[in-house]
Formats: sequence, structure tokens, C-alpha cells
Amino acid sequence: MKTHVRVLVIGGGVVGVSTLYHLAKKGWSDIALLERAELTAGSTWHAAGLLPLFNMSYTVGQLHKYSVDLYKRLPAETGQDVSFHVTGNLRLATQRDRMDEYHKYCGTANTIGVPFEVITPAQVKELWPLVELGGSAETPAIVGALYHPHDGHIAPADLTMALRKGARAAGAEIYEHAEASAFERTAGGEWKVRTAGGDIVAEHLVLATGNYARQTGRLLGLNVPAIPVEHQYIVYDESPELIAYRKGGGRELAVLRESDKSYYLREERMGWILGPYEKGAPARFAVTSGGTRGPCATPRARSTSSPSGRTPATPTSRWPTSWPSMCRKATGQPSST
Repeated sequence: MKTHVRVLVIGGGVVGVSTLYHLAKKGWSDIALLERAELTAGSTWHAAGLLPLFNMSYTVGQLHKYSVDLYKRLPAETGQDVSFHVTGNLRLATQRDRMDEYHKYCGTANTIGVPFEVITPAQVKELWPLVELGGSAETPAIVGALYHPHDGHIAPADLTMALRKGARAAGAEIYEHAEASAFERTAGGEWKVRTAGGDIVAEHLVLATGNYARQTGRLLGLNVPAIPVEHQYIVYDESPELIAYRKGGGRELAVLRESDKSYYLREERMGWILGPYEKGAPARFAVTSGGTRGPCATPRARSTSSPSGRTPATPTSRWPTSWPSMCRKATGQPSST
């Protein structure tokens, strides 16, 4: 391990490794990254890998567009596949106010240069033949949708490995199983970072510790105003309807989002991944007053928004509670997936 670098990135998830990659690409030499366990061992390994181009902000929208373009060219640059499925993204609307939002977004998309289409319910059915257009109290009627043809999903761990290869090829170094346990400001204004393998001094620090941001911040005397909350996603076994559709020549379906119900759905190995965003989801990994790590809430039931009756994957009843480490089959039984 080096004893001095210009920039030291703390955290080996996709954000930290991407930061290292981009610093190296900008010509920064003598840079390194510390990871407490293995790369992607934090929240990156179980992220759903979605790439939503939709954003009402010009600044964030440009970041999203740049990211999607980067992921398409990384395999050729590094030789590492990122498992990018360019399926498109279909964002449903069940009320006119939502369609007004999509029409307002058109100005942002046109300025940034993001291809999109505002489509009718009939076009939704053409793109996603398994969807129910609705019209009942239980399943509201779709009035239109926003479609991004160049959107899709990736494998976050594969993306991280591609960024790692690109960073290392440009001269950056990565140290795994090297937890930053303490920080000290030197008389010259640099940072001395303590690890089990020895101290390393850096001119600049970049903290990218994700779920552990508050803990890392406390080591530096900072109160980082960010606490992760639980988000469940449900992994299904194979879907007979999806298998029949694909055997009939159908292409991989677009990532489906229903903003008025607040969930996403995409294909996964001839089954589905469903991610409903919950109301009152408990915070996790907060630091108590005594400085210990762990959850700051006891697991409890909470309500979720579900796509009742919208797709073959979704029964009409509200979803049962599940936790980040558990997947459920359509029958409600834990899956070993």
C-alpha cells in the first residue's frame, strides 16, 4: 500500500469506483481507493440496476444522460461487460396531471438531447402486451405514458468491475479489506488515514461510503444529514405469461413504472423484479448516541403501493411485508433466488 497519494477515495461501491475512474480519466495521477471489505460489498451488490433518464432537473438530467452513454461504451474500452439491457423505460400515467408533468418534461429532454415519446394507451399495449390498461376502481385506467427507448437496466456489480478496470488501466490503485478507521489532519493540511495495513496520507479525501456515510462523517467530526431507509424488492420465479410471450418472439419488455402507484417492474430471468416504494419505511444503519452501528428501528409492518392487477405478476391483494434480505415468490413464500 502506498503511504502518500494526491486523492484518496473511501468506499468501493459503484460511486466510489466511478469517482476514481473519472479522476484518472481527467489526468489525476497518484490516486487510490480504500474499501473496508470487497468492492460492491455495500448497497451496490443488491441494487436493482435501473437507469431512469426521466428527471425534471437540467443538471441531474445531463448526469443521467452522460451515465447511460458511458455504460454503453465502457465494455469496448475495458473489455468488461456491464450487462446493459437497452429495453426502454415506460412510465405510466393514470391521471391528466401526470401527463401534464410528462409534457412539461419534454422541454428538459429536448434541451438535454434525450430521446423520448409521449404515447397513448394503445401504444402502451403495443410496447407492453402483458399490461392491463385498467378502468376499474382497483386498477385505474392508463391515460398515456412517457417512453424512453434508450433506457434500460444494468448489473451494478459488473459496472463497478468495468470502472475498476478502467481506473487501474489509467494508473489508479485499489486496496480492498482496508477499512479507514481514523482520520487526522496534519500540520501541512493533508489527511492521515489509519488502516490495519498502515497509515496513508492524502492531499484530498473523497467519502463515498454509502450506508456508512454517517459513521465515516463522525470520524471526521461531521454530521452527515443522510440516513438510508429500507426498500423492499420482490424477486419472482418464472412467469408462464412472460415465457409464452418471449417464446412467441416478443423482445425483452421495457422497465415499467407507474408514478401514481410508485413502483417499478422489470424482467429478471424469465420472471420479475417488483420494487414498490413504501410509506413509513424504517431507517437503517443509523449511529446511536453511544456510537454503535445498527438499525434505528425495529422491523414492523408498513404499507406499500402495489400495482394491483396491472400485470401478470401482481395479484389484487396488497403486498405482504418483506425485508431487504428476503425475496418472495408470487405465492408469498420466500424464494432462494
